This record gives sequence, C-alpha cells and structure tokens, in this order.
Amino acid sequence: MGKKSILLILIGIVTLLFAGTVTYSLMNSSTVYNHHTGLGASIDISPDDEQLAFSYYLNGRESIYLGNLENGSTEEVAPSDTAQHSHPEFSPDGEGMIYFASQGDGVHTVDYLSAPGEEPLKLTSDDLHVFDAVISPDGNIVYYIAMPADDFNQPPGKQENGSDIHRIGIDGESHEKLTDKDAYDMNGLNISNDGEALYYADGSGMTRYDIESGTEADNDITGLPDYVYHPTLSQDGEQLAYVAQEGESDNGTYIYELFLMNTESGESERLTDYNASVTSPAFFTNSNRLALLAEENWPSEPSEFELMTISENGGDLTRIDMALPEGGSFQFWAMIDRMVNTVTMMVLYLLMFGLSIAYMHMHNRTYLPVIISAVLAGLTLIGAFIAAASDPWMAIGLTMVALWLAGFTLVLWLFALMYRRIVGKAT
Repeated sequence: MGKKSILLILIGIVTLLFAGTVTYSLMNSSTVYNHHTGLGASIDISPDDEQLAFSYYLNGRESIYLGNLENGSTEEVAPSDTAQHSHPEFSPDGEGMIYFASQGDGVHTVDYLSAPGEEPLKLTSDDLHVFDAVISPDGNIVYYIAMPADDFNQPPGKQENGSDIHRIGIDGESHEKLTDKDAYDMNGLNISNDGEALYYADGSGMTRYDIESGTEADNDITGLPDYVYHPTLSQDGEQLAYVAQEGESDNGTYIYELFLMNTESGESERLTDYNASVTSPAFFTNSNRLALLAEENWPSEPSEFELMTISENGGDLTRIDMALPEGGSFQFWAMIDRMVNTVTMMVLYLLMFGLSIAYMHMHNRTYLPVIISAVLAGLTLIGAFIAAASDPWMAIGLTMVALWLAGFTLVLWLFALMYRRIVGKAT
C-alpha cells in the first residue's frame, strides 16, 4: 500500500471521527450533571429537627432523600425514572413536603408528597416555570414565584413576560395569580410565621407583600445588601439568614459567605469563613444552629457540596455525616461525554487538515487545505453578521467559532510552510 493510500485512509478515519464528534456535540443535550453523583443544591430541616430533606444525584438522576440527623441513615422518598427532583421543603407538620419536578426542558413544577411512599400530587402546570415555593403555616396553601415556561426557555432579551407570585391549594385546587409585575428579578420567597405576608428578594433588598390587601407594604426588613441569595427567615421571624458576596479569592473568584440578620435591629453578622461558596441555609427549630451546603470545589462544575451545620453565633462549622449512595464504577455514556469535548474537536480538526496538507503536498497543492480552512472561518464570520440581526447570542457563538477557525488556519499555514521546507517540493 502506497503512501498516498495510507494518507487517504487516515484522512478518512479522522474526518469521520471529527464529523461524529461535532454531530454528537450538537445533538447531545448533556450537561456536567448528566452522570453526576453527589448532593443537589437545596436542603431543609424538619420541624422536629430530626430529619434532613435534600436532593441527591445518583449517576445523573436527581431525587429527594430524607436523612436521619441522629444516625445518618438515608432513604429515597420520591423516586422517578423520568423527572429530576429538587428543592424539598417540609410541610409545617413535618409529615409531607413539596419539591420541584423537572423534565428534559428544565421547567420546574411543584409536586406535593403527603408522606414518604405515597403518590405525589402535581400542584402546578407545565406552562409555568417555578423559581421558589413556600407552604403557608397552616399547611393549606402553597405560594410560589413563577414565569411562563415559554418565556423561561427564551434567551435573554427575547422574554415577553417576567415573574409573578401565585398561590394554589395543597390539594391542587384554586390556583390564583396574586401579582402582575412581570418582574425581572424575583426570588428567595419566604412567608411570615403568622401567614399574613410574603417576602422576596428583588435585587435591591427584600420586598414585603401583604397577602390580604394584595399590596406591597413598606419593607420591615432593612439593612440588607442589594443582592442577597437564598434569604431564609427563622420560624419565629426574628432572624434572617442569607448569602452575600464577601470579597474575592486570590485567583479573582467571588466568595459567598453566610450572614445572619436580626430583623428587628437590622444588624447582620457574618457566620462562615469558608472562603468559597455556601448556599441553602436552613434553621433548626429547637437549637441555635443552622444547616447549610458548602461548595468545596467552587466555582467548578458539577458542584460538590458538603452538608454542614453552624452556630447562630458563628464558628463551630461542623460536617453532617450521612450514608449517601455511591454511583456506578463504570458508565459508558459518561466516558463518551468526557471524550467529546472542545479539546477533542480542536485536535481532530488540526489533525484532519494537517494530514490533508501532507497529502496535497504530493500534488504540489500544499496550501489548499489552509485556504479551505480560511474560507470556512470567513463563511462562519459572515454567518455571525447575518445572525446578529435576529439572534445576538448565536452571533456571539459564531464569532467565537470564526475566531477559533482563524487561529487554527494560522497554525495550519505555519505547519504547511515548515512541511514544505523540510520535505521539499513534490516530484
């Protein structure tokens, strides 16, 4: 078999690998969590302080678990083969809970589980994406922040509607939209211990919504930073735990720490000194402690959380040990997903055109593959300008691809120049 035949076979193999990699990358909707095993991003403490509710990924499937805070045992309470379950919150009696259910489109709906092992009841429809939800103190109503699912799935700038507050009975009846704000920033929903007011974060602190009158009254929680994350009221309403940015790490990454505010005086105290990121604070009822999730690999993904508790006075950050399930040792599709990445496509592209340069050199057309690569870069850039009129985000993506192709073309030109000088002219 001659040299030309060998090069043609190699070019064909690499081209097929490159085409397959690009096709798989475009058609595959995988995220870094598709094969992940580890804690989800939200927890809650039962009213009797005996159980911890949390979501947990097992080989990419997120489900709701209960953990015994005394002996560390765990059980899955809302299994599903299709939906992802997250953000559990106990009902006031501690027997049931609400949680988010999400299908492949990422839209969150609210399910109610009256007790472990029972059939869950779907409370909200698929045409709304729910951001936050709370149960009223009497356990009869669920309040939630949501926006139309069609708008949630639109890129920024294309959304026609924003977020509003809704409510629905725990039996799934009597849905009502309470506000008509179309808010851009509305999250961190809380309810007062008397059930008369809702609180939410809006990018400028906390806003108070009076349920009976339907008005946003003067906020009685003052002194907060403009941007707070995961604000959580204590059971008596006297304290507010929240996460806020607190400086930067040595490599420039923002640090997020846990703070505790006295809602009467407005004074806040920093509780954690984790120097990374913490999230999802939850108050214990009968002790002066909070549970939280600490993200030990911040800001990498998938997030790797630790279950922790801390005193309301700060300090004494203690790990909660739970018997968590272990993922499978080998997952074929996880291996494929790891192999199909940007670096793989870059290497295959350069190898494909590099081999083509060697082959075309035998025909005295060494620079033809370089010209083809340059044309591809130019056409991609033209496509970016065309897309800019209708889809700015696609235009940005195409521009980045064009820049990468231009860089690859330069590398290929240098390789062709060196190859021609070292090998010499074709005979």
